[in-house]
Amino acid sequence: MIHDKTGLLHLAEMMVQRGIKTLINSPGSRNAPIVTVFCGHKEIECLSIVDERSAAFFALGMAQQLHQPVAIACTSGSAALNYAPAIAEAYYQRIPLIVLTADRPEEWIDQGDGQTIRQKNVFGPHVRKSVQLPQSTKNKDELWYNDRLISEALNAAIYPVAGPVHINLPFSEPLYGFDHSLQTQPKDIRIIETEQTLNAETFASLANQWNHSKKKLVLVGQMPPDSKLQHQLELLSADPSVAILSETTSNIHHPDFNSCIDRSLSAMQNAEDFYPEILLTFGGPIVSKRIKAFFRKASIQAHWNIDPADLHVDTYQHLTHAIPMQAVSFLEQLNQKTVHSESDFKAQWLKVHSHARQIHENYLAKASYSDLKIFAKIIESIPSSAKIQLANSTPVRYSQLFEYKNNYQFDSNRGTSGIDGSLSTAAGAAFASGMLTVMITGDLGFFYDSNALWNKHIPSNLKTIVINNEGGGIFRFIDGPSDTGLLEPYFEARHQTSARYIAEAFGADYHLATDKASVDKQLESFFEPSDRTSVLEIKSPARKSAEVLKCYFKELEKKSKQNR
Repeated sequence: MIHDKTGLLHLAEMMVQRGIKTLINSPGSRNAPIVTVFCGHKEIECLSIVDERSAAFFALGMAQQLHQPVAIACTSGSAALNYAPAIAEAYYQRIPLIVLTADRPEEWIDQGDGQTIRQKNVFGPHVRKSVQLPQSTKNKDELWYNDRLISEALNAAIYPVAGPVHINLPFSEPLYGFDHSLQTQPKDIRIIETEQTLNAETFASLANQWNHSKKKLVLVGQMPPDSKLQHQLELLSADPSVAILSETTSNIHHPDFNSCIDRSLSAMQNAEDFYPEILLTFGGPIVSKRIKAFFRKASIQAHWNIDPADLHVDTYQHLTHAIPMQAVSFLEQLNQKTVHSESDFKAQWLKVHSHARQIHENYLAKASYSDLKIFAKIIESIPSSAKIQLANSTPVRYSQLFEYKNNYQFDSNRGTSGIDGSLSTAAGAAFASGMLTVMITGDLGFFYDSNALWNKHIPSNLKTIVINNEGGGIFRFIDGPSDTGLLEPYFEARHQTSARYIAEAFGADYHLATDKASVDKQLESFFEPSDRTSVLEIKSPARKSAEVLKCYFKELEKKSKQNR
């Protein structure tokens, strides 16, 4: 028998058939049909998180680790709007979320009914697909239309690139007590994924240009670890005319790769000697503002960007070729055609990298207690088996200044680079992976997302380190804010808040460090297994930290000039 909730039953069944196993629900009434159908399904794990903003970021963290879609569901009205920050982040990070929003009947929109807003297409361009399912399914044609919309949305969540999709579900009453048995089988339309390749003539032209260049530079953006890609980059780097630059969030590791871009650029003399003739890029966003400025000033003959979907991303204002395929496939073809060139280009980049490392180590050895010293001690102490989550905005930037003895997996919300949701994302990531997950955050990011701890599913393997310098420390060392006379109240947002009572209110173990000795002592045991999630708050001097970091970059510049 077909009834007005049959379309919802088909949605649940199709998601199960696609391997979607988790739904994170936030309490409400209009979404009661979603709750009763999904949470009554033996194949679906249902979690409940009250705060919709935190719930969405928790789901993002899960999907980030699982590399498969995770669903979220909420009631009607403003609840849906709280999903927006995580949806935007998922869109730009290309993380698959299935966003289910319960809605009032369409005829009641803008009629003064409670919890009613314009939810259709509410997330605008920040979803890969948005559909509204039929309010009622009374016959086979309406079910066919319902299933077709579901298929379109589920396909868009993973192809041609992953991302969030929105399924709006208008429900009329009754919301409870309907028949949950599936009497009809849904019609699921699947996309068969294909691998994009370049034709022989086009690729021969690119390979010829590549092999005749003496200066080639590869810049890798944010991406999850990929052993096949790592291997292809190692093969490519055997060419002395190829320099490879990466960041912590690139998740590639090799002694011949320059992994500390800001350090190297600050220690560089005669920048034009380091300009590539060909720039090859792929992956997500880049953290370093310095490398963006470097390339925008550079004289570059060709910039090839490899991406299967977004063809006109011209971050460095030199784009000449958009190559619509997966990076690993392109590099496999390129390595088959590569002819090594006699060149010192790679050696130049490695030399400045090595020189900057020596300056870094000497400076760090004598630097006073500050954010830089604290960060150095943290990364020295993190166990090799851990995964690391980096909050915006100073933690992810400090991470770029260091080399790591272990090949950690680094994740960070660098899609939109906001401070909101970083702790919730880390909680979801820790829940999904089951591995020790270390979240490094500033104080504002922690307090802003403190509802992440209001979560009965938060795992004990999540260890959060809060570097508390009583405000937005980044505004002390970027150009501009300190010259306005408004730095402390309006940019830094100075405060005297402690993480202690937030941690204790939500049942987390709390630890405190206030100087170098107590930091060393706390980090000796902080990462050991515990029964509850743990928070370590490290008090850091804001003014001193800004001064130390400014002097750090000045030292890189000064020592390089002396050795010129």
